[in-house]
Amino acid sequence: MRNTQYIWLGISVMCGILWVFLGQSWLFLNIFPGLLVGPGLNLEEYLQTGSSPSFTILWFSCLVALFIWLYVTTTSRPRNGDEVRQMQPRWWLAATLLVVLGWLYQLLFTVFIWQVRGQSPTNVSGMNYFPIPPAGWLLLMVFVIIDVILLFWLPTLLASPKTFRLVVPGAVRLMGGR
Repeated sequence: MRNTQYIWLGISVMCGILWVFLGQSWLFLNIFPGLLVGPGLNLEEYLQTGSSPSFTILWFSCLVALFIWLYVTTTSRPRNGDEVRQMQPRWWLAATLLVVLGWLYQLLFTVFIWQVRGQSPTNVSGMNYFPIPPAGWLLLMVFVIIDVILLFWLPTLLASPKTFRLVVPGAVRLMGGR
């Protein structure tokens, strides 16, 4: 990788950290609170014990996937374009798995943990899950996709070695020709 790629990688990782740990919570609290609040739900408590931990684990998953991608692409020496193109399904598989994992993390921290513990995270008796309305679930699912775009697609776009940059969707259009 070139020095500029390291710089862009660092900038994109820092932007991802700011997004996950500051930007998202601010948006949920100030822009989208009506979509997330269900009966008896304290939004700040949900963000602390439900949404934020799941997005933190997604951030970590994206970071691990990014480092694996960079390690594989910087250490492999493809002999021809076919070997490079074989990496494209792997990239899509990684991105798809990250999205599905993000959705599962949301489900885990919003419902399953509370079901296993048998306790209610809200003041409503007998409700052992966070009551997120359907529009709130949709919003969380969209934010998982946005996170994967910011935390995996963008860094792989900016930091993949030149040969493998062609594998990342949109790289040729955004970063230039071959």
